[in-house]
Amino acid sequence: MVVKKALTVANIQAQKVTRIPFENEFYQAYRQPQNKGVWFVWGSSSSGKSSKIMQLAKAFAFHEKVLYNLLEEDLDDSDVIERVNMFHMHEVKDNFLMQKYNLEELKAYLKKRNSPKVVIIDSATYFFKNFAEYLEFKKMFKNKIIIITAHAQGNNPRSELEKDIMYDAKQKIFVNGFLSVCKGRTIGPNGGLFIIWQEGYEKARGVQQD
Repeated sequence: MVVKKALTVANIQAQKVTRIPFENEFYQAYRQPQNKGVWFVWGSSSSGKSSKIMQLAKAFAFHEKVLYNLLEEDLDDSDVIERVNMFHMHEVKDNFLMQKYNLEELKAYLKKRNSPKVVIIDSATYFFKNFAEYLEFKKMFKNKIIIITAHAQGNNPRSELEKDIMYDAKQKIFVNGFLSVCKGRTIGPNGGLFIIWQEGYEKARGVQQD
């Protein structure tokens, strides 16, 4: 058995960290996160979660190639097409891809040369059978950004699998009433808050419209 060498302080400090150069509201919420690790995004139905995921996909696609692995909907669903149009995804068309891969298909795809740096899995319970499968996938693609969506029950992830992934994830983002709140390790100057849709956010909080 070969024992790995323990790193010194100098070893640790000498490591190069590459970050995603987020700007504007994404910087305010997340600063400039490292270009690897698991992001976990959960919320209830009609909370703005699908819009949030598309916004994140576009923000990352300005800098890296993104694959949106859509499992809860079909690629030709009108809601999917409308979100693609609503968020002007044509602006990042060279870096944005969508498909519907199962676990083995996605592994094979991501092992290809020049495969996407960012992969969005929508959602956890449609893709992983158990936490062990998740850990294996995470280890296999440890140098990628993996964004995993999940359902909410109240303020918490709904299933035990989703809870386990949340606790393990580097970035944790809860979506409710068209507001996302980052509870992860890289939080921006505004405390990790991001308004997904202003009108929906105000309506959910009973703000009087003029």
